[in-house]
Amino acid sequence: MLTETYGTFIKELGEKAKSAPPNSLHKPAKPILTKMCQKYSDVASVDKASALIGKVEGVKVQMQDNIASMLQNMEQTEAISDQANQLNEQASVFKKKSTDLKRQMKCKNMKMTLIIVGLIVGILLVILVPLISKAKTSSDSSSGAEDANP
Repeated sequence: MLTETYGTFIKELGEKAKSAPPNSLHKPAKPILTKMCQKYSDVASVDKASALIGKVEGVKVQMQDNIASMLQNMEQTEAISDQANQLNEQASVFKKKSTDLKRQMKCKNMKMTLIIVGLIVGILLVILVPLISKAKTSSDSSSGAEDANP
């Protein structure tokens, strides 16, 4: 197609050029050259290799965008992974501290229970010892009086 158009153009200009005076072919050549320039202004529409190169460039740009997006996603994934690791470490520290605190609270509760039991036993001893000793002395004195009477 290209060679036919070009060949026709050359043939027409060649015949006119044989008999034309200098600079007289501007007008007849202008529509033909304009048509050719318009046709070949977009090389991709005429040349399949250029069209293919254009498509390859488009795919190349798309792949670069995809790779950049993938790298960004990887960075975000790494950041999330780091945060997850930090949270895991904090959870283990929290668990250890909570276990220690639980143990301390059990010890305090045990101490408080022992102190309260000790106080109750002490109060009971303070109250019961004099009563028991008084009852014992009164029983001893009553049994001593009974022994003396028979």
